[in-house]
Amino acid sequence: MPDSIPNSWEPDPRQVGKNWRDMFRDPQRDGQPPSQAAQPPTARDELPDEDGGALDLTEYKPWIVQRVRSRPALMLELRRYEPRSGFWHSWGLPYHALCTVESVGDRMLSLDFSSGRQFVIKGRGLHELTRHIQQGTVLGIIEHSIALWPGSMTQPIVTAIRRVDAAS
Repeated sequence: MPDSIPNSWEPDPRQVGKNWRDMFRDPQRDGQPPSQAAQPPTARDELPDEDGGALDLTEYKPWIVQRVRSRPALMLELRRYEPRSGFWHSWGLPYHALCTVESVGDRMLSLDFSSGRQFVIKGRGLHELTRHIQQGTVLGIIEHSIALWPGSMTQPIVTAIRRVDAAS
């Protein structure tokens, strides 16, 4: 009787060796020290994050731009902090549903998505944000909150993100 079952996904151990499963094991999970090849990369060797990294609350950044252009951004996240509740309120909106981007000078931007969703973004220095949205490289827009960043009122800044009802 053969060692393997016919039509099985497992290879025949006589052809690949008895320890063929060892190439799928993670040495850290087996309690063995990892080899030199399995060491995590140093900060110098790491590639930049494709999504711009996680939200860093130490320094205010009004928007997150996609650094690697291997694929276009699919969603645009609008994020505002509610100091009374202590929670972030956010909307994730698909870029393909973005119908219109209207800017009023350097201080106001209107985003009109299909299905009646419209957002107004107020601030200063928003001309650069408009350009990045038109290119589809903005991953997120973050409203400034004095509760989180008390002394950072630098430009550019997003002072308000508001959803406008289509009926009004």
